[in-house]
Amino acid sequence: MERALDHLMPMPVVVTPGEGALILNGLSFDVPTPRLQAALRRLLGRLENAGGLPLPILEEGQGTHFLMAVPAAVATYPMPDMDESYRLRIADDGVRLTAVSEVGALRGLQTLLQLFDCAEGSWRLPCCEIEDHPRFSWRGMLLDTSRHFMHKEHVLRLLDCMEVAKLNVLHFHLANDQGFRMECETFPKLHEEGSEGAYYTKEDMAEIIAFAADRGIRVVPEFCLPGHSVSWQVAYPALSASDDPPTRIGETRGAFSMPIDPSREETYAFIDKFVAEMAEVFPDPHFHTGGDEVNPTAWKENPRIRDFMEAQGFKRGRDLQAYFTGRYAALVAKHGKIPIGWEEVLHSDVPEDVIVHLWKDGAYAEGLARHPVLTSWNTYLDLQQPSDWLYGKDPLDFTINGDAPPEDLNMVGAEMTNWAETIHGGNLDMRTWPRGGAIAERFWSPRSYCDERGADTLYARLDVFERHLTAAGSRHQGHAARACVELFESAGEETLGRFADLVEPAAYPFLRRRRLLLERMLPRLFPAPDVERYSDMRRFVDHLPAESMIGREFRVDVFAFSKTGDPDLARTIAERLLVWDVLAKEVQTLACQNSAMRSDGLDRLASGLGRIARIGSSCLRALQKGRSLSPLRAWWYQQRLRTYAYEIFYLDKDVLQRVIRDLRKPDVLNRHNIAILPGVAHLLEMASGERH
Repeated sequence: MERALDHLMPMPVVVTPGEGALILNGLSFDVPTPRLQAALRRLLGRLENAGGLPLPILEEGQGTHFLMAVPAAVATYPMPDMDESYRLRIADDGVRLTAVSEVGALRGLQTLLQLFDCAEGSWRLPCCEIEDHPRFSWRGMLLDTSRHFMHKEHVLRLLDCMEVAKLNVLHFHLANDQGFRMECETFPKLHEEGSEGAYYTKEDMAEIIAFAADRGIRVVPEFCLPGHSVSWQVAYPALSASDDPPTRIGETRGAFSMPIDPSREETYAFIDKFVAEMAEVFPDPHFHTGGDEVNPTAWKENPRIRDFMEAQGFKRGRDLQAYFTGRYAALVAKHGKIPIGWEEVLHSDVPEDVIVHLWKDGAYAEGLARHPVLTSWNTYLDLQQPSDWLYGKDPLDFTINGDAPPEDLNMVGAEMTNWAETIHGGNLDMRTWPRGGAIAERFWSPRSYCDERGADTLYARLDVFERHLTAAGSRHQGHAARACVELFESAGEETLGRFADLVEPAAYPFLRRRRLLLERMLPRLFPAPDVERYSDMRRFVDHLPAESMIGREFRVDVFAFSKTGDPDLARTIAERLLVWDVLAKEVQTLACQNSAMRSDGLDRLASGLGRIARIGSSCLRALQKGRSLSPLRAWWYQQRLRTYAYEIFYLDKDVLQRVIRDLRKPDVLNRHNIAILPGVAHLLEMASGERH
C-alpha cells in the first residue's frame, strides 16, 4: 500500500506512512456542508468509474467512519485568500480530514481519492498522515474560446479534471479577433455580430461559475484590449483606430490585427459601461484586461491619433498603450475589480496595482518588481512540448535585471495556457491531459521535490494520474483513433490508431516560425504573407497527443540497451522495429485507397516511419554482431534521418536559424514528428561508434 503514497500527484508537502492498511466495507460519514457532501459522492462515483467495486454509504456505526473536521460556514464562491491547506489521517479507526476551509477539504478529498486501492474484493486505504498546502495560491488554466468556441459541456468536463489536478483558477479568454463569446446586454452587437452565433449566455456562465465554485475553482474573465479586438470593431466600428475598420471576424492587417482607438473619450465611456455589466456577471475580484501583441501601425497612420500622441507627449506606440492600460485599469478598479494585463503593459506609467502576466520574454527590467506577478512563462500547452520538458520549467524561471526574482516579489501565482488556434472542444482533453498534471504539480508541490524525486518518478505517477482523469470524464485517451474514423471515413481505425500513437504534432510551432521569418525579412518587399494560423480541425495533426508514450518508452529502452547490452532487450527492440515497418506499409496501402489520407500527407509520414524503422533495424543488427557501420553507411543513414529531424519547440528562440533549416523540408514533415526517431538516432550513434 505504500506504493499508493509514492504515486500521488500533485505530491503533498509531508507524507508520513503508517503501519498496515484500512479495509473498508462501506463509508459512514460526517460531512458538514452540502458542497462537501456532493464532493464525497463525486469521489465515490469516480471510484466506480475507475473499474473498482462500488463503495456503499452505510448508516453510522455500520461502515468505516469518515469525519471531516471543517467549519460549517462557507462562502458562495472561492476567493483568492482561500486557505487550501488540509490534514489527512488514515488509521485503524477510520479516516479524518481536517481543514480550515471548505476548499481545503475539497483538496484533501482529491488526495484521498488517489489512495484508494481495490484488492481481494474490498477497498483499502494505506494508513498514513498527510499535511499539505499549495506552493502558489493562484494555479490557473487559461482556456481560449475565442478562436474556436467550446460548448458548455466541454468547459464543465475541463473543470472536473482541473479539480483532480488541484487547479483553482479558470482564466476564461472570452474575446479576441476571432470571436466575442459572452452575452452583453448593454452592447448586444458584441455577441450578436462579433460571435457568429457562438457565445455563452448569462445563464450558461452562471452555471459554469457555480459548477467551478463547487470544485473550489474561481473563474476570471479576460476581455483583451486594445489589440486582438477585431470582433469588438466588427460589432461597433466607431471603436476602431482606423477610418476603414475591419468588416469581418478575424481580419488582420500585417503581423497583427487592428487595435481600437485609445484617443477618444467615447472609447472609455464604452468600456466603462461594459465593465460595469461584466463585473456583475463574474463574482471573482480579478479582471484580465489583455494588452498583448498590439500593432501600433494604425495609431501612427491615423492623423487624429498622431495629434493626440503629440499633445500628450507620447513618442512611441507603447507610451500610448500605457496610457490606455492605465485608463482601462482605472475603470476596472472603479467597478471593484483588480486589473491584470499581459507583460506588454509593463511601463513606468502603468499603475503599480496592475498584475503583470508574464508569457514570452523571461528577462525583465527592474520595473517588474513594482507589480504583483502572474506567470505563464514556459507553460503553453498549445506549443505541444512533452511532459518532462514542461515539468523541468519552474514558474520562477525568469529574471529581473539578470538575476533570479527577489524573495519579496509579490508572486501571485502561475497559469498554464490552452490557446485555441488548433484546439476545439473535441480535442481539448487530449491537448490538456495528462501533461497538465505535470504542470499542476509544479504549481502545488514544493520546488525541491519537483526538481529531484518528482522528476525521476514523473511518468510513473502520470500513468496512475491518467486513470483518475479518465474516471473524472476526460476523453483524452484514444482520441486520435476516434478522430480518424471521421477524418478518413472509417478507413482502418485500428491501424491508424496505432500509427497515431507513433506520431507527434509540430504544426503550429513551425507555421508560426515561418510566418515570423517572412514578416521580419520581407515586410517592405511583399505584402504580409497569408500563412495558415487557425485550423479547421480536419487534419490528422490536430488530433495527435503532444507526446507519444510509445516513442518515449522506445527511447528509454534504447538508452537502457546502450548501457547494459542486454540481449533480451535487444530482441524486444528488434521486434518493435519490425512491427513498425509492417505498420508503415499497411498505412501506405490505406493511403493509396483514400484521397483524404494522401492530401493530409499520411503516405509520406508512413514512408518515413518505415524508413526510420529499417535504419534502426540495420543499426541494431550491427550492434548485436559486435560490429560498427562503415563510415559511408553511417553518413548515409544520418542524411536520411536528417530529413525527419525531431525537435521540441521553444517559444521564438533561434527563430531564423531553425526556420531556414526547416524550409528545406516538405510541410507534412514540418507538421509532424515521427516519435521513434530519437531512439533510432541513438542506435545510429552507437552503431557508428559515437557512443559506447
